Amino acid sequence: MSEPHYGIWIPVYGNCGVMTHPLEPRDASYSRAKNLIQLAQKCGFTTTLIAQHIINARNQELDQLETWTTAAALAEATNFIEIIAAVKPLLFHPAVLAKMALGIDAISGGRFAINLVSAWFKPEIEKSGINFLTHDERYRYSDEWIRVVKALWSGEKVNFYGEYFQIDDLKLNPPPIAKPHPRVYVGGESEPAQELAAKEAHTFFLNGRPGNRGRKKQAYLNCIDLYSTGLTQLVQRNR
Repeated sequence: MSEPHYGIWIPVYGNCGVMTHPLEPRDASYSRAKNLIQLAQKCGFTTTLIAQHIINARNQELDQLETWTTAAALAEATNFIEIIAAVKPLLFHPAVLAKMALGIDAISGGRFAINLVSAWFKPEIEKSGINFLTHDERYRYSDEWIRVVKALWSGEKVNFYGEYFQIDDLKLNPPPIAKPHPRVYVGGESEPAQELAAKEAHTFFLNGRPGNRGRKKQAYLNCIDLYSTGLTQLVQRNR
């Protein structure tokens, strides 16, 4: 087992814990995010996660920092920390997202990764007029979505004809700096989430839990390395 790596959450919500602490401002600005990640680098943190919402999950009247523009800017503002951006497949066509990710991969010099999130926050999807699929169908959608993204990251021409997406003779250039492509993180408690992680992820996000439950999840996924990032544990498997 390799040494643990430690990371931070970027405060895209302003703050995620106590909302009224006098030393914890409700500040979802990019300036705060940049200052925090640069401080984290100086302190030796090696990874950061940028959650994704288009509206604040506590209250849509509160500020919410946008994930992917922030990830691109933070890639330019840092020099060694890994930047993980969450993405909800229902909000992005896979060809568009694959190209955006390649751009941030280039800006970061190969330090970019994605966290595939199957759209748990129903209000932002429905308020946007997007059909909110059932739980298991969201994971089927995510499975096909990430396969399209990975195929487009390969640097080869892609022809893909699935249930949700049809890609015809499409090739994205330049190819990724990260090899073979940006790392993919997946989390979730359900069986479909675990199955998707085992099939398509480099790393399974696992919330902190008592030892026995954690060991069962680790055995299920045939994982080999344990990481910590903030209050989240990461179980990594090589692919």
